[in-house]
Amino acid sequence: MTAIIISISASLISGSAIFLLQRYFKRKDMADEKRNSALARENFLVLKTLNAVGKLTYANALAIQNKTVNGQMHDAMETYAEVNDELYNYLLEQNANKK
Repeated sequence: MTAIIISISASLISGSAIFLLQRYFKRKDMADEKRNSALARENFLVLKTLNAVGKLTYANALAIQNKTVNGQMHDAMETYAEVNDELYNYLLEQNANKK
């Protein structure tokens, strides 16, 4: 009789431990996935910003070389402003989501 009680108790304890571990790892995987998604978006925005800065620098170099400001400078400035706003909004969103 005591052997049955001990085996049932061991089964309940191990089952509970496995359930709690599974729940912990599931939550951890969800948090890791969310963090990785945010990092991927951040990396995308940083690369987009670098591209906008490069475009602005190139347009500036052409303007200095030709001694005239052309439409490329205006387009580059608009692109930079859009990307800068997008990155700023993303950073605000990430900061607001921190707990």
